[in-house]
Amino acid sequence: MTHSAFLEQFLGKLQTPRVSLSQPEIQPELVEELNRVSDLVLANGCGPRVDCIRSLLLLQAGDFERSHSIVQAMSGSDAAYIHGMVHRVQGDFWNAKYWFRRSKKHPAFLETPIDPFRITDLVEEAKGKTPSPSIIQDLETEFRTLLDFLLVDGG
Repeated sequence: MTHSAFLEQFLGKLQTPRVSLSQPEIQPELVEELNRVSDLVLANGCGPRVDCIRSLLLLQAGDFERSHSIVQAMSGSDAAYIHGMVHRVQGDFWNAKYWFRRSKKHPAFLETPIDPFRITDLVEEAKGKTPSPSIIQDLETEFRTLLDFLLVDGG
């Protein structure tokens, strides 16, 4: 998928996937870029999904509080799914599953093997250890698939 110049540059610097509060390291310079960039430049006119895109990217860059506050103020499947991702990163696995249930089967993942409950269980089992390459791959695929969906589908 082709992204805006800003997003291509941003994604090239972003360390993904976000496994926990400390892994990978927080990227304050990217958080600052996200705080400065306009909705139009960030999401290229994706309308109401721009807040979800910003929240998802803030989560990956390490600004958990702002990411959480954005989706907490929203409703809908997109916000609920990202809300679940935030809680999973924070190690609040039960609450993550609650939000994944609220998102129902998110449309971004209808024809994929991505299962947020299975991923959450695997992340929980790996807590305090180095996550396996398969967990990293699942988290990366989840992030990229959701971001592409939010950018293309546009609401």
